[in-house]
Amino acid sequence: MPRAKAEAQSLVARAMQVTNGGPVVVDGKKTDGVNSLLKECRRRGAQTGEVLAKSHGKIFALSGGDFADWAEQREVVLQGGVVTRPGMLSADRIDRGSAALAAALPQKLPGKVADLGAGWGYLARHVLEREDVTECHLIEAEHGALDCARRNVTDPRARFHWADVTDFQAETSFDHIVTNPPFHVSRAAEPALGLAFIAAAAQLLARRGTLWLVANRHLPYEAALSASFGDVAEVAGDASFKVMRAANPRRARR
Repeated sequence: MPRAKAEAQSLVARAMQVTNGGPVVVDGKKTDGVNSLLKECRRRGAQTGEVLAKSHGKIFALSGGDFADWAEQREVVLQGGVVTRPGMLSADRIDRGSAALAAALPQKLPGKVADLGAGWGYLARHVLEREDVTECHLIEAEHGALDCARRNVTDPRARFHWADVTDFQAETSFDHIVTNPPFHVSRAAEPALGLAFIAAAAQLLARRGTLWLVANRHLPYEAALSASFGDVAEVAGDASFKVMRAANPRRARR
């Protein structure tokens, strides 16, 4: 189960459709709302059989039931007409960190740019406001988010990649990289994700390339940035966020 309720409901409905009514096995954590989902499935007439509870989670199988009202994942339309879906980063509002990074970017970003963990395309839209950008590559592992990005970013200079940033292989290096790296795979913060993004950026950038990164103030990225780049500075921020500029990547062997 994902953490977003609407996304979980949509996944159940789609699974019931493709299996013609089940069985569909659901595995979820109590902290992610599995108890509530189980009750709602039963209210829709689904047979759940035995429920296995262990390690703060539950597993159950669904058969039958009416999930028509869950069938379509509800899209959200934000300011400017951009579309998002439940479950993705900043699905219902512009992420404050991404907004801080967009505001801190220089007026000129000449050459090829990559947006690592591009989400639904917020940063890429701002990057492509600059005429000197020749290409902007949106690299995103979540297929639903990339689908939204294709609708939100219609500039012909945009390139879309459904890929994991940490093992993405580019045909040529990038002149600039922008990123608001994720730091959650559960409810607990996991800085290792951001550290992996920093290492990937150092590999993907050209010799004189520049990384523009935003992160929550408490995340310990400075040492990794200094280890991977010759020139590191905080260029903007507030009590919650820091925007870092890192240049002259030290290319390590993969």
